[in-house]
Amino acid sequence: MMRRMHRLLALSGVTAEVVAVLLVGLSADDAMAAWQESALLFTAVIFHSASSYYLARMFWQSLPRRYKLPPRRSLGLLFVFLWILPVFGTLGVLWSITRALKRPRTRSAKNVKIIILPELPFSPPVIFPVPPYSQGALRQIVHFAGRSLKRLKAVMATRHMAPREAMEIWSKATRDPVDDVRLLAYAMKDAHEKKLTDRVLSLTEALPQLPPRAQNACRKTIAALCWELVYHKLVQGAVRQHWLKNARTQMESVLTSSSIKPGDALSDSASAPVRTASKSSPMSPKHGRSEASSLSRGTDPDSWLLYGRILLESGEATLARKAFVNAQTHGADQQQLLPWFAEIAFRERRFSEVKRCLSMLARAGEKGRELALVRAWWNK
Repeated sequence: MMRRMHRLLALSGVTAEVVAVLLVGLSADDAMAAWQESALLFTAVIFHSASSYYLARMFWQSLPRRYKLPPRRSLGLLFVFLWILPVFGTLGVLWSITRALKRPRTRSAKNVKIIILPELPFSPPVIFPVPPYSQGALRQIVHFAGRSLKRLKAVMATRHMAPREAMEIWSKATRDPVDDVRLLAYAMKDAHEKKLTDRVLSLTEALPQLPPRAQNACRKTIAALCWELVYHKLVQGAVRQHWLKNARTQMESVLTSSSIKPGDALSDSASAPVRTASKSSPMSPKHGRSEASSLSRGTDPDSWLLYGRILLESGEATLARKAFVNAQTHGADQQQLLPWFAEIAFRERRFSEVKRCLSMLARAGEKGRELALVRAWWNK
């Protein structure tokens, strides 16, 4: 239908243009009167205008869509070109407007980017749910990478790690010479400290509403969270002493309550030393013996182990030794306790016992590189 319309418009325009040319040629005859010559020229102008309209209509329909709008202005521009140039206007519009606009633009080869299509089957790159770097790799990047951006990315990658594994990386990054790396590490440590503190406070508020059987588990969780704040050095100074004292108080309550059978009441002689010990620090030897005797009936080795570590961090090596002995009595693995016995002996300057404990140790222990250096020193 469109092709037929184009042919009809082209045929009408060409015919009208030919008639106009013939009329102009006839008007040039000298034998005609003046009024006849004027009539022929006027008729030729009418046929030329009709031809210009038909051809403009045909060319307008052949234009790309973006050049057709607005229709009246674009169609009027074509009509003016064709009407001013009777024959050459048709050829000029046909070439310079219609055909030139349909040709692709010539582009420089420098602006062309050639992309090689991948061979099938094509598989997208693998996106890991966690970073492929381990804790050791990130630690090495933070320690030895020369570019600060690489160290910054390594610190950001610790968001996908457990806080207890990322803590060593954060501690190293807080001493970085670049401000961005150092501030990011401090921000992550502060966020973890706030998270632990909020959880401790929420558990402490919910503790009185819990049944008696669930209070021990809640107290032990509070003590573990307080110990994590102290162990990872997230708190310093008086705040550290506060959380350490809180952890000790909670563990003493757990061990005291677990040593009494359900239905029995705490005797004053057993509970008084514990309350006195939790309020006074450091503890006197008399209170230490009373506390050890009152808590020695606990049955949870993990609780005794955590309690011993809290006491050792508080600087009370004698009470910590008794707590570790109770943990071993109630089923704790000796290999798990030997590093702590060695540390207590080292603090008490009993170096022969340190060497004996380290020689009995069959694994690397919790201290990592530091314990390996101590073993290498004492086993010379």
